Amino acid sequence: MIMDITQFIDEASILIDFKSKSKKNVLENISHEMSNGNIKDKDLIFEKLYEREKLGTTAFGNGIAIPHARIPNLKEPKILIIQLATPINFEAIDGEKVDLIISLIVPDEKNDLHIKLLAKISELLENKAFRLEVREAKNSKDILSIMESFK
Repeated sequence: MIMDITQFIDEASILIDFKSKSKKNVLENISHEMSNGNIKDKDLIFEKLYEREKLGTTAFGNGIAIPHARIPNLKEPKILIIQLATPINFEAIDGEKVDLIISLIVPDEKNDLHIKLLAKISELLENKAFRLEVREAKNSKDILSIMESFK
């Protein structure tokens, strides 16, 4: 079965030309976006994402990062795509600053789904043409259609 991540993405989950000054700041912003304004959820999401980063950076080189975590009591996976206005230091293995982030949170008990989604996101981000098109996209509609075309 081919994993289709577009079912977890809409225009509201795509941030273009996003301004952030640090890794911690971008994780805070991701937590805010994914919590729909619920402070308790926001704090939990941040805590889980930050915990995961402490295990080792989720920046894989080529200016990309995939911050991800499993979250207790989450109903369904959420994916957030961020095109940063200015690259930030994410402690990437190749030393490059990150300007493209696809963040993922999944329900705690859905380990298989977490791994499948992560694998699909990694596969997309390994594709140089995909990275280039997303970086050049001017709005969230463009990114949605790029996601559809690379499914």
